[in-house]
Amino acid sequence: MNYDQLNTIGSDEAGVGDYFGPMTVCAAHVPADKVALLKELGVKDSKNLSNGTVDKLARDIIHIIPYSLVILDNPSYNEKIDAGWNIVKLKAVLHDHCIRNVYEKLDDGAQQDVQAIVIDQFTTENAYRKYVPDPFRPELIHQETKAESKSIAVACASILARSKYLEQMENLNRHLKTEVPRGASGKTDAFAAKIAGRHGMDYLDNMTKKHFKSRQKVMDLLRQKRSM
Repeated sequence: MNYDQLNTIGSDEAGVGDYFGPMTVCAAHVPADKVALLKELGVKDSKNLSNGTVDKLARDIIHIIPYSLVILDNPSYNEKIDAGWNIVKLKAVLHDHCIRNVYEKLDDGAQQDVQAIVIDQFTTENAYRKYVPDPFRPELIHQETKAESKSIAVACASILARSKYLEQMENLNRHLKTEVPRGASGKTDAFAAKIAGRHGMDYLDNMTKKHFKSRQKVMDLLRQKRSM
């Protein structure tokens, strides 16, 4: 199916694989008559774009199409995980929320003209329905692998989600007065251990995703340092 010939809502998320920072989810509505303009601006799979280009495109996109974006900050994220939610449930619920919200921003004619809802695939259809028993317009939903390269609506959503995540990380950089490493690696663990060593684990937990294995590694590093 060529989604770029349809009036499409696309959704994607950012920050899921990063120990530091929030999770952001976005849904964007791209009518078929806006596809050429967005492609001319350079909208494409954000994995192939620099952070600077993502930010520039995001500033353009928000003036062209309607979108809905949610920032799940670290305390809220950790609260959901502590309450028994898993990452698939978090994604499913937030994707559905953003899709519903962007649809509500459309006028009656545009609502009736929506032909497809494309989600960058993160689970099976059965699992999605398990966590969202009454999904919005299920007959229109398509979960696609590498959806950013198949639907410009998903590409727009991805750019907006990533841009907002980067903005939140810049705020964290300013707060800590240093560059916070992305992802989850030995470098991230060592950086986090320095913060926890100075301010404690509760302070660290407020800016990280507690369920990551990185948290235990940080605690191990702190114990090793104390035993030296």
